[in-house]
Amino acid sequence: MQGFVHSIETMGLLDGPGTRTIFFLQGCPLRCAFCHNPDTLKRVGGQVMTPEDILKFAGRYRSYYGEEGGVTFSGGEPLLQGEFVYQCLKLLKQEGYNTCVDTSGFGNPRFYSRILPLVDTLILDVKAFDRQSFEDLTTIDGFDAYLEFLNRLGRNGFSGQIWVRHVMVPGLTDDEESMEKFIRILKPIRNKVDRIEILPYHTSGVKKYHELGIPYRLEGVEPMDKKRAKELEIYANKLFAEELRQERAERERVRQEKFKQLKENEVASEQEKAEMFQALRQLPLLNDVDEQDVEAVLNEVILSNIKAGELIFKTGDAPDFMYLIFEGQMKIFVNTVDGEEQIFYIYRDGDFVGGLNLLVQTPYRYIGQALTDCKVVVIPKSTFDKYFYNSPVVLRSVLVKSFERIRWAEELIQRLATSNASMKTAGLLLKLVKRIGVETEEGIRLELSMSREELGNYSGLRRETITRKLGEFKELGYIELVGNRVIIVKDIEALESYVL
Repeated sequence: MQGFVHSIETMGLLDGPGTRTIFFLQGCPLRCAFCHNPDTLKRVGGQVMTPEDILKFAGRYRSYYGEEGGVTFSGGEPLLQGEFVYQCLKLLKQEGYNTCVDTSGFGNPRFYSRILPLVDTLILDVKAFDRQSFEDLTTIDGFDAYLEFLNRLGRNGFSGQIWVRHVMVPGLTDDEESMEKFIRILKPIRNKVDRIEILPYHTSGVKKYHELGIPYRLEGVEPMDKKRAKELEIYANKLFAEELRQERAERERVRQEKFKQLKENEVASEQEKAEMFQALRQLPLLNDVDEQDVEAVLNEVILSNIKAGELIFKTGDAPDFMYLIFEGQMKIFVNTVDGEEQIFYIYRDGDFVGGLNLLVQTPYRYIGQALTDCKVVVIPKSTFDKYFYNSPVVLRSVLVKSFERIRWAEELIQRLATSNASMKTAGLLLKLVKRIGVETEEGIRLELSMSREELGNYSGLRRETITRKLGEFKELGYIELVGNRVIIVKDIEALESYVL
């Protein structure tokens, strides 16, 4: 197995987190008008290397990578050499390297499902925001294929973070309307986006076109004003934060609608609920409820009547409720890519589903449907957190049920960590605002007693990551940094928009 490497950059600081070795691969199916490396377009050329060569070369600089750094594959378009990139990533991950791929989403789709699970950070180049502009800039009709790449990232096994980049060309995308389009097309990957960058168009590559005898399609276009590009980058990030806020508001609306629907199907009187609850208390899940809390729990849970064939929950539903079958049968299944129904479990009286979802706050990945008329005890998340969360018996029941599901359906086990570095950093700052924040004319002042490393430990991030994210939030105007011990929060709404 061999690949074609155009060039190698050591000690790179811009193409992925931390310090990195960047392998620029040959070949690109796009012909972007602003491309400043036209010498990478040919699929063959440069230095011939094997995956073992890549691993050996990266090893020379590993001591410089620190906690965040690692290896990046860029181009050209690295996914065009799909098998080579896959073999390289496989070797690198076996040795514990952090990996990054800088891509426009145009390569060999046969290898996407092998490559993407091995990628920690995906740097995603967004060329244009509509079909015609994409064709004008790249010379190919590929906008739909690009959107398909975005939509299938999760299905192809990608579970890392995404840095989104856009090259802004004067007169083409240097306005607020373009930024609005930009943020809209990120919707399928919104919860994985950790960083949004605008790269100002420059003319440093024009000389290469002249040397290669290739016409330069943007001849005469002046470089993008960096100050204006930064203003639009801040605008795009604020739009993105607002989209997150609206998404959460919609999720809450859906939750309330679901609650209302379940309440409308409630079939038991208070006396019947009490009798049924006493019966249910014989189950391990509920027999640890304190006597003094029984009445409160009865007032908060819902005993819903679900008709045979009705859906109880579906894929993508937020972890707002836990379901315990009091009477009847429920099937748990997914729809395969072929449109077939694959049943994993049949649940009966006393079985429950959703405990792990509530504990780790992951959406439902499967569908629950009543096989027979069912009476289902619905436990809202607020009730679970209040009365069940700290119960060893409940936690043990959830773990036992989870291990059963692992044995039967390992393919349902998903990556449990859903928040990225931006969300964690914003959440940390909001916690500090509540604990130690002081209102001033400049903003909310945080006098810190913790170092950057301690801040990272507190938020579940590495020191380098928390330092980088604070710097990015400063550039976006969300905070101001005064030395190493003072943070002034200037835009608390923007931070709140990141928190799930």
